[in-house]
Amino acid sequence: LARELLAMRQACKELEEGWEPPITYIVVQKRHHTRFFPSDTNKYRNGNALAGTVVDQGINHPTEGDFYLLSHEGIQGTSRPCHYQVLWDDNNLTADELEVLAYY
Repeated sequence: LARELLAMRQACKELEEGWEPPITYIVVQKRHHTRFFPSDTNKYRNGNALAGTVVDQGINHPTEGDFYLLSHEGIQGTSRPCHYQVLWDDNNLTADELEVLAYY
């Protein structure tokens, strides 16, 4: 992370001297074995959770900023959510703001 963050900051300075925009650095992981199965009627006919479903409590790390998000409808098979891990956040975004940013 340190190397990438320094490289991004240097690239910004090369674009415009003294420009130091706040950086939010998020890693998205798709290769995992986590699946969501809705226990209520908020689901598609095929049984998948609705697009936009967020899980940010219970199965994630208690202190690190991570969450799971189903950003699209599962057409075939069981939907696989993306796992988002916030590694750096100069913008001090709330969990809800990060989740909305990731969805749209």
